[in-house]
Amino acid sequence: MKKLIFLFLLIILAINLFSEEAIFISQKNPPVNMEAIKNQDYFYINVDYLSKYDSMVMNRTSRIMYIIYNKNVLEISLNDYYSKINFINKYNNSVLIIDENVYIREDVLSTFLQLNNFKDIDNIFFYSEIPKITTCNVSTSEIKIEFNSYLSEDSITLTRITKDGDYLLSIKPVAPMESIPNNLDYSYSNNTAYLKFKSDFNYEVNLNGKNLSIIIDKKAISNITDTDKSTSENEGLQYIEKTEELNGQRLKIYQLIVDPKIYQIKVDLNNLGTRSDVYSFLKEKNPIFSVNASFFDPQTLEPVGNIISDGALLHLSSYSRPALIIGTNFLDIDYIKLEYQLNIDNLLFWIKSINSTWKGDVKLYTHHYKGNITETEENYVFFLIDENNRIISKNKTTPSEGEKLILVDKKYEKYLENISLGTKVDFTLNKSENLTNDPTLLLEGGPILIHSKYTQEQLDAEKKSYSNGIIYGKAPRTVVAIDKEQNINLMVIEGLDNPETGLTYDETRNLLFKIGEFEVAMMLDGGSSSIVYYEGEIQNFKNEKTRNYIPVLLSVYKKIP
Repeated sequence: MKKLIFLFLLIILAINLFSEEAIFISQKNPPVNMEAIKNQDYFYINVDYLSKYDSMVMNRTSRIMYIIYNKNVLEISLNDYYSKINFINKYNNSVLIIDENVYIREDVLSTFLQLNNFKDIDNIFFYSEIPKITTCNVSTSEIKIEFNSYLSEDSITLTRITKDGDYLLSIKPVAPMESIPNNLDYSYSNNTAYLKFKSDFNYEVNLNGKNLSIIIDKKAISNITDTDKSTSENEGLQYIEKTEELNGQRLKIYQLIVDPKIYQIKVDLNNLGTRSDVYSFLKEKNPIFSVNASFFDPQTLEPVGNIISDGALLHLSSYSRPALIIGTNFLDIDYIKLEYQLNIDNLLFWIKSINSTWKGDVKLYTHHYKGNITETEENYVFFLIDENNRIISKNKTTPSEGEKLILVDKKYEKYLENISLGTKVDFTLNKSENLTNDPTLLLEGGPILIHSKYTQEQLDAEKKSYSNGIIYGKAPRTVVAIDKEQNINLMVIEGLDNPETGLTYDETRNLLFKIGEFEVAMMLDGGSSSIVYYEGEIQNFKNEKTRNYIPVLLSVYKKIP
């Protein structure tokens, strides 16, 4: 019974799996990067990569996997998802199996390899001894640092944090410096060294073995520009960049206030089903403004949640999440239940998946899906319908604009044998009672931050229904809110002094109460997915950790008369 419960939990929590990296650093060898997955607050490392770290003996059967290293034995149960070290210490629920790949939890691996570890948002570092800074020389043109250990490029981040030329160099994981130069603005926290300096120049970061140099980028000396934007305003549209302070932390806010009666708000799908660069996509679409939207699986780029845009249902999900809803003369954020039904020659079916690789007895693809449709005619019956919802083909065919491809599991084939070309297919969207009319836009996100009609008990329950990382993590946040004038507010909020940090759930709520009067508000995806596109460029902080592949965006366009 326990095994069944754990399997069920693995399925439910699948949307919280994120592909990250485990980095092994040492004094003798260059760093080794391994595939890892982050689930909730734990990293799980792919055991197939462990041989990159050192020579190990591995033996796998259908039930058990054994790994032998330095006379220690790691036993991994492939059926019951526990692990043991030397057949004594047992770690329950410490194993993940995804696509036949086996992943072991970070604490088990640290104990087995006798290594320490340090975690940040995207990576986990393993080491036997924390690296030390042995020398540090600072001049107006160059910073030179030597370490007693090899470091990874993921250990080094250089950020220009203000328009006045303040730079922040962070190095992790390292021990505190034993000797600090007099001309160095140095601080230390949580195995991370922070070095601040001021300059009008741009810099290159060069990490070569155990040596780090920060040198002036001579090619870019003449190209330094002021990236701050003053407030711009048109009728029904106002863009603002401003700084706020909350609990001693300085924050940068990118905000668009837009009247949905004057401008068109729509969901843009970035070539769904493919890995498409978000900046190139936005340059091609050229919206007035855009922010990242739905949560998604970074491995498959599969969005999480229901999506309606321009009145068309573009993505269907079984998860229950709150949604931004826009319709004729109504605007809200709330939980909505949708069911999509089709009728073929008086045969009723419920569609379980739209533009998604998720399995289902009845599925549907539209021209918005740009990936390969992998389902085969061995498993499904196919119907291609035209813009008038009439069947024009019974073969597997990629739908063109206005067309839909219906997939029905082969087990229903005997009921469909007499369906002919030209047959009309009817679609019905069933909605929960709190949605009386068909929306023109629906986008699921969450959690809800503010709701004027919710009790405190409801808000507390909302907070408890999300993972600790979403609620308690200090990360950049993307927010959609509706103010008292029924304007939509789209915001990205990030740290000013360190843009990689941001706000917790409670801090985001408190900031919203401070800067405006909002009826309802909810989070969208955040962290390294948070982007603001305005005036043809991405405006907020970005570095090598910023996600290039973002499948769903919430965009603003001029209304077409």
